[in-house]
Amino acid sequence: MKAKMLVIVGVGVAAIFGGTALALDQKTAGPAADSSVAAAAGNSVPTAQSSANPSKTEAGTGTGATEGTATPTGGSAGGPSRAPGREVLPPASAPPSGLPAPSAPPALIRTPLPPTASAQGKIVDGFPIEVLRFPEGSVVVSTGVSATDGALQVAADAIVASSQDSVVGHFQQILGPLKFWSEPVRSAEGQRAVRFSRGKDSLTLTTSTTGTGGTRFMLLGNLHPAGG
Repeated sequence: MKAKMLVIVGVGVAAIFGGTALALDQKTAGPAADSSVAAAAGNSVPTAQSSANPSKTEAGTGTGATEGTATPTGGSAGGPSRAPGREVLPPASAPPSGLPAPSAPPALIRTPLPPTASAQGKIVDGFPIEVLRFPEGSVVVSTGVSATDGALQVAADAIVASSQDSVVGHFQQILGPLKFWSEPVRSAEGQRAVRFSRGKDSLTLTTSTTGTGGTRFMLLGNLHPAGG
């Protein structure tokens, strides 16, 4: 009986000690387990955020700071931006409304105009020989003048021992400084024709080769006292 009582008491004491040890073990392990779980959770959260939104992580490491302080191209911080490579030019001044009219060249003949006349083998009175000088050595066949409608018509026929090119060049040299311009015109076979013009004044020179190799030239034109 005594032995049985001792076994029961021993079992009870063992149960008490076992329960106390279990409680102490759980109490001791509880904070450590919580700390491990919290640490694991704390370590996993930034990793999840970093994977889900890498731009925030880059912004935090300096990329975002650089973007935040960047200055727009072509301008300064706080000022208006300007497109690169372009400049604003001042408005161009308005062009003149028109060019001044050129002054009229001086007249080649004077008034009063000479009466109508002609002559054979010589220069007729009133012919503007100081303007229409013949090539040196010319032999005059005929000359004539006629005043009509405020203009003087002139005509001349002469022969010179020179080529056609030489005769044309002679009249270009004496009429060019007087502001005449020249152009070739259609002529008969074997002849050459050149028109000289200056305003209303005009002259036509026709040349042909003679049987002796010289040149026969004829002048026909209109000259105005006002010079055109």
